[in-house]
Parts: sequence; structure tokens; C-alpha cells
Amino acid sequence: MAEERTFIVVTDQPVFANWLTRSLREFGTVMVAEASSLESVLQLVDVTGTRLVLVSLSRAGLRQEVDFLVGLLSAKPMLPVIAVAETMDQNLMLAALRAGARDFITPELSADEVVSEVRYVLERSQVVKSDNRDQSWVLALVSARPSGEAPMLALHLALAIQQQSPANKVLLLDLGVPTADTLLFLGIQSSYTFIDAVRSLRRLDETLIETAFGAHPSGLRLLAMPEDPNLSGQEITSADVYVLLGTLRRFFTHIVISLGGMPNSEFLFLTVGRADKVVFLVEQSLPSCKQNMVLLQKLRDNKINLDEAGVIIDYYLPKMPPDAESIASGMNLPLIATLPASGMARLAVMNTGRSMFEAAPRDPYATAVRSIAHRLVPGGPAQTAQQATVSWLAALRERFGHGAR
Repeated sequence: MAEERTFIVVTDQPVFANWLTRSLREFGTVMVAEASSLESVLQLVDVTGTRLVLVSLSRAGLRQEVDFLVGLLSAKPMLPVIAVAETMDQNLMLAALRAGARDFITPELSADEVVSEVRYVLERSQVVKSDNRDQSWVLALVSARPSGEAPMLALHLALAIQQQSPANKVLLLDLGVPTADTLLFLGIQSSYTFIDAVRSLRRLDETLIETAFGAHPSGLRLLAMPEDPNLSGQEITSADVYVLLGTLRRFFTHIVISLGGMPNSEFLFLTVGRADKVVFLVEQSLPSCKQNMVLLQKLRDNKINLDEAGVIIDYYLPKMPPDAESIASGMNLPLIATLPASGMARLAVMNTGRSMFEAAPRDPYATAVRSIAHRLVPGGPAQTAQQATVSWLAALRERFGHGAR
């Protein structure tokens, strides 16, 4: 063979082990392991450099087998997994796909059909893996308190990034609480949701994005959680988050994720962990500071990488304590910027279906968000708020002839 391939079959049923070994022997090396120890299987994956894992499921042991599958994909989220069962059982298939399996097969398939299915999953996983962070950039906007301010900022950051260059292809993922506020702010109707995208991963392509995702005239695309509380994200697995974000990176140069008001959960931790930049939106109030510090500590406790995190202070009044530097220092994060109240302009956005860039383009809030977008996006001037102030003062001195000679 021109390329060495290793596959691991996790099963305690000899019939599956024999069938898959025979079917794949011309395509790669098959190793059989039992699901009794997740740690042992993970070690085997590391040692062999396996390309794909096949896990058997049964009605009798479904709960334990799904737990194993979730644990495997939590540890190896980009590892393609195919579920195997005795028959095409609808309940087993749904459980497998919800847990993160890429496909579902049964012994009814011939050897050629098994190889075809495995080849398809491998090719698809290679496409997902090829979306590297140099080609797409993800910003997660986090805030502990549910409000309209996180979606307000996320929306305008995404619009500002979209407007910076015609080459930018920007997606706004509105996953926070309240749900779908960004769509409401822009008057956009979209029945296709984040949950739908998870369920249709295999069909996700340019055509589906163009026809199903929410769209703004600027070119910005939007995808939100469903407003129906019965269609929550509880069924989303860690593998879903990794695979969907990885797939979306193939189609967009920039992704802004609004996570304001989301409760502490594995979903939140995984989503933040996949971001290249994390921004905490904190209001200049004791309750907001306290709750965001608790959230920040939860993220740190769960080993989320916050090396590229910073703070934006909302509704900021310079003459009122606590000042922005004290808040950022208390969180042990760099200060990115402060935002003015701009109450009238924000209310207009909420009630007119127009962004602030359209309704009040010269408002201090709109100006501040454009500046933040330029500083945050890779390739732009990476300045802190203090550096930006120094640069502004220097330019002012130069303009009036007081610059250093």
C-alpha cells in the first residue's frame, strides 16, 4: 500500500471484529480493542496514530457504549468515528450520531461498501482538519449576565469586520441568552438554526449556507439558536461543537460567537476553548464584575486557554468608580476598550431593524466598535486601549505643532 492506514475496532463481539477485519484488510491494518477501558483505547489511538475508530453499539449496552463514544470524542474531538450495529436500528443510529459518530454501518454491507464508507469518512475528516487557524479566525464574546448588550456588540463587531474588506467572509453565531437577538435587531427572519446545522453536518456546503443561513445586505451571515425553548442545545455533544466549528472555518474567514448569558456548561467551555480570541463584556457595576469574575474562574478551572483573552467595559463613565483599569486588573486580563452608553442609538437598533452603522454611524459607540474590530482582527493594529490613547494624543500634538523635534 502507498499509504499505511490503521483502524481500531472497539467491540466485545467477535462477529463485528471478524467482519470488519476481513472487510478492511486490503485497505489498512485493523486492531481490535474492548471498550472496558477508555484510557487504554486512547493510548492505543496515540500509539498507532490511527486514522479512524469503529465502535459497536447494542440495545443492551447502549448507555455505557454512548458514554464511551462521548468520552472518546471529548478526548479526541477530530478523530472520525463510525458506529457499528447488528441492524439499521433507528434508535441506535440517532444515539450514535448525536454522540458524535460520523456514520453508522451494519454487517449487511459488503467489504467494498465498508471500504467505501470508511474512505468517505476519512476524506471528509481530512477536509475538516485542513481548515487551520491561519485561514480562519474565531472570536468568542462572553458575558455572565443575560442581556441585549452582548448580542449588540457581537453584531456590530461582525458587521465592522465584514466592512473592513470585501474579501472578508464573516459569520455571526448567536448562541447566547436571550436567543436570536441579533436576528431580531436586524429584522432578519431565518428558520434555519444552529441545531439544524449540527443535524445537517454532512450536507453543509456553500449552497446550504447561501440559501439557509440568515443574510444581511453587507454580506454578513448569521446563525442562531432556535427561539423555541423545546429545541435547546442539550442534545449537542462536544464532538458536534468541534466538528461544526471546524467545518464552518472552511467557509468563513472570520467567525464571531455571541455567548452572553450562557450558563456554565461543557458546551460553553468547549466553544470558548475553540476560539482564537476571547472577549469578556463587563458592565461598570459590582454585580456584573462579580458574576464575570466567577465565570472567568470557572473557565480557568476547566483549563480553558485564555492567553488571548481581554476585557471590554460597557456603559463606561470615566468619572465613576470602579475605573476600567481596576476592573481589568481585578480580572487579571488586559483592557481592550471601553464603550459609551449611547442609549438612544442602541434603542434605535433594537427597534428599527437597522444597525448603528446605518442609523447612527457617527455615534461614539459605532466609532468605538469599528476601532475595536480593527485592533482585534489579525493583521490590524494590535493596540491596547492605553496604547490607542497614547497614539491619539501623539497625533493631536503633532497636528498642532507640539510634537517632539
